[in-house]
Amino acid sequence: MHRYLLAGMAALALAGCQSAAEKHAAETGEVDVANVSVDELSKVMKAARAKTELQPGIWATQMHVVSSDLSAFKGEDRAAQQEAIGRQEHQSTSCRKADELKPLDIRNLEQVAGTCSVARYVAKDGKIDANIQCTKDGAGTTTVLASGTMSKTAFDVMISQETGKPGDQGYVAIKLRATGKRTGACS
Repeated sequence: MHRYLLAGMAALALAGCQSAAEKHAAETGEVDVANVSVDELSKVMKAARAKTELQPGIWATQMHVVSSDLSAFKGEDRAAQQEAIGRQEHQSTSCRKADELKPLDIRNLEQVAGTCSVARYVAKDGKIDANIQCTKDGAGTTTVLASGTMSKTAFDVMISQETGKPGDQGYVAIKLRATGKRTGACS
């Protein structure tokens, strides 16, 4: 009896650690946070995952570079950056299993972009709207904006990244469009 009581109390204590945003996300699949850390956003996104996971099946996906501004780079540096951006473009149609459709862990952003804060991240009613600010020593501030539509069977998201200010050394601005659509079941 004591074991069941302790297990029940532990479950209540853990549930008490969940934020209001996490509880709402777990109940509805909606994410709506502002002025939070990347870790806090990651927890809320994880709570929403069960209601928002992409459906396994055949997916047609495309990543397209809409625009890029590398005007601060010169010569070989500029060519190398342009080549790296060009490698972001791809198009594929393939069978995707559930484990292949898991969202990226947003905490990985900090490994690349430095210390990040989430000014806004809203994913509800089939739409996404995000603004994330990152700072890294020597690289200035990077702003990542995302907007578009998402469902369990399709997505169309515009992602904009700007590092530094126009004219500054190392300034980069990239706009990508990511689209995907589930076209059927895998055979």
